[in-house]
Amino acid sequence: MNRFYYLITLFTCLYSLSTWGQNTKITGRLLSPNANEPVSFATIQLNSSKGISKAVYSGESGEFVINNLMADTYELKVSSVGFESYSQSNIIVDGKSSVINLNEIIIQPKVNNLSEVVVKSNIGVTKVEPQKIVYNTADLPAAKGSSVGDMLRLMPSVAMGGPPGVPRDIRFRGLEKSYTLVLIDGKNTGISGNNREVILNQIPVSAVERIEIIANPGAQYDGDGMNGVVNIILKKNVNFGTHGQVMAGINNQGGYNASAQIGHKFDKGEVYGFFDQNQVMLKDKNAMTETNEVSLFKNNEISGYQSILSKENRDIKSHNIKIGTKWDIWKGAQIGAEFINGYQREIKIKTQDTQVLKADKSFTSRTLRTENQTEDYKFNEYNLSFAQSFANKGRLTFSFSHVDGFYPKPKYQTDQKLNAVGAPSDNKPAITNTFEDSYDVNNFLQTDFNWRFNDIVSLNSGLKFSGRNRESLQKVDKYDYAKSAFTRTESPVNNFDSQENIYAGYVQGTLTKGKFRTNLGFRAEYTTFYNESKTGAFNTEGTYLIPLPSASFVYNIDKTQFIKASIDRKIRRASFKDLSPFIDSSDVAKIKAGNPALRPEKAWGFEVGYLKTAEKWNAGVNVFRRNISGLIQKIVTDVSPGVVLERPDNINSAYIQGIEFIGAVKPLPFWNINASYSHFDSKLTDESLGGGDAIKDQFAWSAKVISDVTIGKNTFFQIAWNGIGPKISSQKEENMIQFFDASINHSFMKKKMTVSMRVSDIFDTNNKVTKEITTAQVSNKIQDIPGRQLFVNFTYNF
Repeated sequence: MNRFYYLITLFTCLYSLSTWGQNTKITGRLLSPNANEPVSFATIQLNSSKGISKAVYSGESGEFVINNLMADTYELKVSSVGFESYSQSNIIVDGKSSVINLNEIIIQPKVNNLSEVVVKSNIGVTKVEPQKIVYNTADLPAAKGSSVGDMLRLMPSVAMGGPPGVPRDIRFRGLEKSYTLVLIDGKNTGISGNNREVILNQIPVSAVERIEIIANPGAQYDGDGMNGVVNIILKKNVNFGTHGQVMAGINNQGGYNASAQIGHKFDKGEVYGFFDQNQVMLKDKNAMTETNEVSLFKNNEISGYQSILSKENRDIKSHNIKIGTKWDIWKGAQIGAEFINGYQREIKIKTQDTQVLKADKSFTSRTLRTENQTEDYKFNEYNLSFAQSFANKGRLTFSFSHVDGFYPKPKYQTDQKLNAVGAPSDNKPAITNTFEDSYDVNNFLQTDFNWRFNDIVSLNSGLKFSGRNRESLQKVDKYDYAKSAFTRTESPVNNFDSQENIYAGYVQGTLTKGKFRTNLGFRAEYTTFYNESKTGAFNTEGTYLIPLPSASFVYNIDKTQFIKASIDRKIRRASFKDLSPFIDSSDVAKIKAGNPALRPEKAWGFEVGYLKTAEKWNAGVNVFRRNISGLIQKIVTDVSPGVVLERPDNINSAYIQGIEFIGAVKPLPFWNINASYSHFDSKLTDESLGGGDAIKDQFAWSAKVISDVTIGKNTFFQIAWNGIGPKISSQKEENMIQFFDASINHSFMKKKMTVSMRVSDIFDTNNKVTKEITTAQVSNKIQDIPGRQLFVNFTYNF
């Protein structure tokens, strides 16, 4: 309640400031006919019959306002590079109306030659254009009332792990999550690894305008996006005045979500605020369960068996608060400030019953492990920005972001020995309490400049600094029955500081001539890193400079079809988790450890594609390949009978390649069908070294079908099928996963209010079956994830 009161108070203050000097004005919004995309930073000139002239620029969303107008008759003129000139005459200001809204103005693209035509498909959910696939949230009620992660898993070539509402592991084109760069409004969130997905779980679909997947990002993007970029574009207030949305929903497992957003746009800027809170509960009959049957081998003969039964309850609560403002300080110049606070608490209570048998299946031992873990994630983000537009020729921007986070993860673990019938064999269970804390401080400073010389040549360039710092602490308390007290240990290798600084610069040029559009770019990143234990017992440091060239080509065959090709070089840096020397022994059969000496993977990417559009259908195909060197592999070694150690290292190289088919059809005016199928293949240079992240975690194929039907003017029904092919490597095989989601929406009160009902995983088929083979054991694991959930949501727009 205190946070919500703080948000309202601060917003009210900003709103009060914004009301100074309001007067008669003309407003509107510039759009292109291509899927109603905004025409940003165009020059708008208003001429009166008395010869008085005023000029402004359109904003990022195409909006504009011209104020301080006297009673007169006016003519509006619009000019922007790449668009035909536009004029509207006989606009009468009578002095009685405070606002004259010209609403949406469509500006036609200038087409001097075929290369200036941007061929796009726009049927149903999927919007396809060269180098980019776009999903609008308005077209995806099957993800209504959920988080961004549930929306992502419906996109082509994307797979998400975890149950609905708690999606994990963004996997694009078959590769593990760290191969994909995730941005929010084109910016780094400052978050990596699992923490990144915490951020995504805190963003409701209702706050998102669209999601873009850029398979071959240009030089302006960080080199980390080896496999592409996922850019989440949040909604913005494009209309002048006060507008907002409130949303609330519940599900049948006891969870809920609620959000409120409000914005006020005025002639000199805007203020906005957002609050979201949600809870996901996976408890009791909805808990996650796992069975693992293990056969142990010695000298190629069975030496015993393990039977492991696990059950995990989860209770996840989170909130997200955002407040910000933008102000026009002089002609073409705008400053912005934004503050974001996020918090998530995940309580996990897990029991694991492990029974060990001899080769003849006689009893050896049995242990019941109980874990009670709380994972808190708290962060604050501060953003400052400045932008200067130069007529309709160019734009200069500066931005600074500071993100600090604190992640305490206390875990209380008890191991009780049992006899064959499951009763305690002693009254002295092993008690281990682990206190693991991480502190992150990240800073990002960036400047970008773009200039369009004419209709043929444009140039982008920029500089960026990224500073990531983490302090990791771990204390382990074990109960000593002889002393009747806990004994604390603090291993030097588990308490350390990490620092990574990245200095980057790029330049990218675009040439548009004839039927060709060419982008040539070059980026260089110089990185310094340093790891040091708290005691100074060890440290690692180093530097490296990596050149990252890129090029893309588009050939427009005609106004309905194009061919594209691209080549680029990208990297994948080791995550903090991979670099961390922390030892994770939560799984009694698999010990995990990091490696501070890891270096980035490097990859050359190649891609060609084709798209054909028509009035009622479209179809496209992409073929791609990534050649990866310095592969970070998770090497599994046997350390004792039934126990293995998993640790990453820079050895081996590999390739991954694939083909994607994307299409849409409109059989009837009220019915759209979108479909995609992607197939992936990979190979290690040396198979004897085992599978790495790029290979071990790669799924074989991905397929999506989304069908939506508009019933009347106010009702929309959608059903989506999602299939993920098996993940197969030399040591591990995971089964195919498939599920259906469905949603129905009904709007009323002139579409101001919407009621929606959504069912995820209708047939409850989102379960995992995994088989893993090493020289010492063969395990067969079945993970039952509660997938089927019913969501009911109410949304009101004002």
